[in-house]
Formats: sequence, structure tokens, C-alpha cells
Amino acid sequence: MENSTFSENITMEKRSELNPELFDMLKRGQLSSKKVVMLIELKHMVDAFASTHFVDEDKLEELKAKFGVYPDIITWGDYFQTEVASRFFDKNDNEFNQIIQTIRFDIISSHLIFSEKPDYFLDKVRGDALISKSFDFGELSLEDEENIHLDILLNYFENMGLGEKPLSLSDRSWYESFDLKKIAI
Repeated sequence: MENSTFSENITMEKRSELNPELFDMLKRGQLSSKKVVMLIELKHMVDAFASTHFVDEDKLEELKAKFGVYPDIITWGDYFQTEVASRFFDKNDNEFNQIIQTIRFDIISSHLIFSEKPDYFLDKVRGDALISKSFDFGELSLEDEENIHLDILLNYFENMGLGEKPLSLSDRSWYESFDLKKIAI
């Protein structure tokens, strides 16, 4: 199946920009209208960066054959949208926005750090993180925390296929103006 046909099938199946997994939260009043808008923007933003799906095409087709429909969480945008909503619904709108902006910053950082890097660089990041993860949480130095965070960014890069699409000028401009002290969580 061609990717365009596959994507068109998914788009036709998914009628809402808010993942159906979040409808109950919306009904219970756990998501303000501002959070819903931010979650929709998060989904679009993440899907614009990712060149892979959260669930691979073969598994999706297997699930559709078995159950007659695709699952609700298919793309990385779906994943991040549901994860952020379910973990941080109790944050105020400003804190919620900070979390989403930090995700955008991390995704762009991942792209900038790991694009076109040789395998030995990626292996070093993995090795340093493995060593840092072996310490108890209370014993982590700032360097250990940075090693672990770099490993998370590497996982984003590899799993989401971030190096496959170039960064837009607007993303680069936004990234360069990002104020870590005011926004990042």
C-alpha cells in the first residue's frame, strides 16, 4: 500500500482533530477550550515533524483486519496529544502551554543535534546515558541528567524519523527565540 493511500485512509477514518481517547476528559470538563486548541496544535506540530507513525503500517492493517477500524492512536501527534492531556490536564492553561512549547523545543533540538551525525556519535550518546541511568535518581549530577535527556532526544529522533524532513525557517526562528528560563519545564 502506498504511503499516500495509507495516510488518506487514516485521515478518512479519523474525523476529529481531538483524539477520541480524550472525549471523556472533555465531557468531564477536564480540558478547557484553550487546552483543546493547544492539543490540536500539538498534534499538527508533531505530525509535521515526524516522518513515521507511532504504530507501523503493518500493525495498523493487522488491527484493522481484526477489529474493523484503526486504533485511535496512530501517529506521533496522536500519542503526544493523548499523553500530554492525560498527564497534565490538571495544570493551568499557561503551564499546559509551557509543556507543549517545551516539547516543540525538544523535537527541534533533537533534529538539530542528531541530523547527519555519524553512528559513533549516536552510540556515545546511548552509552553515556546508560551509565548515567545506572545511578540512583538522587545521585545524578547535572551531566548525568543531560546525558539522559540527550538519550530521550535521540529516541525521538530515531523513532519519529525526525531527520527525514528539513526544518522550516519559521521553526528555526521560533527555536532561536525560545527562552529556556521562562518557558521550558
